[in-house]
Amino acid sequence: MLAKMSEELYYQLNERIDQIVKVETDTFKLLSEILKAVREALKKLKQYILDHPFKDDDKQIWFFKCVKPKFYSLRLFYLERYDLQTAVPSGNSKQIKQFYHDELATIMRFFQRNAFIYQYYRRGATELDRIYFLRGVDVQSVLIPDIPEHDCDFSTTQDYLFSKIKAYELLQEYILTQLRLLDNQVFVQPATDVKNETNKLTWTGDKTNLVEVIYGLFYTGQLNNGNATVSDIIKWMEANMQIDLKRSYRNFIDIRNRKRDSPTRFLDKMREYIHQRIDEDNTYKPNRGAKLLGDKQ
Repeated sequence: MLAKMSEELYYQLNERIDQIVKVETDTFKLLSEILKAVREALKKLKQYILDHPFKDDDKQIWFFKCVKPKFYSLRLFYLERYDLQTAVPSGNSKQIKQFYHDELATIMRFFQRNAFIYQYYRRGATELDRIYFLRGVDVQSVLIPDIPEHDCDFSTTQDYLFSKIKAYELLQEYILTQLRLLDNQVFVQPATDVKNETNKLTWTGDKTNLVEVIYGLFYTGQLNNGNATVSDIIKWMEANMQIDLKRSYRNFIDIRNRKRDSPTRFLDKMREYIHQRIDEDNTYKPNRGAKLLGDKQ
């Protein structure tokens, strides 16, 4: 029940954020509305676990290690992004790039300062889960960095730091996207010769599936001799697939952090279907040749 409830709540939160981003143009109002939406989602999440106590320690560990950080990281990310946007210098492209590179260096220093817990997060370790993600644990150790005062009913020693790591990964990808937009070295020309409206193709599948395809094209260097950036490919897809991919960088972070599913879930499914069809086409059918011969007579 908790898994289903949290998934639905997270989906609703993302839908709400999408609506806010599309409608609100003022940076401060945008932040305020998003923070309000995240706060309401966290409130519902907290009330749910208070009304439905965890059945065992494993469920509690899963919640504070995987579920809560997914929500709380959005709050931290949008706060950091707001600070970033309001601090961007009004100078030339070179100055702005330097600013972004300095911010990336700050993020890297954070990861380095918290190297042990960051590597614990990255490799999906479990050895210290009972210390890190169970409420009420009081252990003094250099392996547990200091964290802000927290709600004992809705926090553990490290769920905040996991949230912050996720938020900084989102911020890192956001900054890299801004740098790609500034570089703008390669322009992928959108198709402009489609005269018949019925010939237009629209992506009607899950956006996350398309993001898998985009990063697959990017990492394998399939476009412009490998010189097309992720930003270029996203722009082309938006122009030709009639789809909004403004939050693709966050989708990719979710893809990269998949624990139970493959990070290439959609591409794996494509591969499976292609192999299945080829196997079916190559299957020997005794009457196939006779039928073809009869058709020619």
